[in-house]
Amino acid sequence: MVWGCFTGDKVGSLVVCDEGGIGANEYEDILYDGLFFLIDDIFQPLEPDAIQIADASTFLFMQDNASCHKAQCILEFLQENHVPRMEWPPQSPDLNPLDNLLVDFKD
Repeated sequence: MVWGCFTGDKVGSLVVCDEGGIGANEYEDILYDGLFFLIDDIFQPLEPDAIQIADASTFLFMQDNASCHKAQCILEFLQENHVPRMEWPPQSPDLNPLDNLLVDFKD
């Protein structure tokens, strides 16, 4: 199992998880290290005089309904850190765009 994040023009960390899955505590660590690193990178101007056009409403965090994603402590963690997240439909087809990125990465 892997965890990754990306935007339209930036790629964040790709984390390889231990076999057998992860719990909410491990997932929180991954979010803190991977997601927040990418968010910080998005909000860093490329040049000192650059105009910042990204703001807190620029992104929407997507995660599926895996049990570690839906844990109450994770939902609170995201809310406390003002991370807007997409409501994932239950029993949905596979909508994860990371799968497409990984297919391109393998080729």
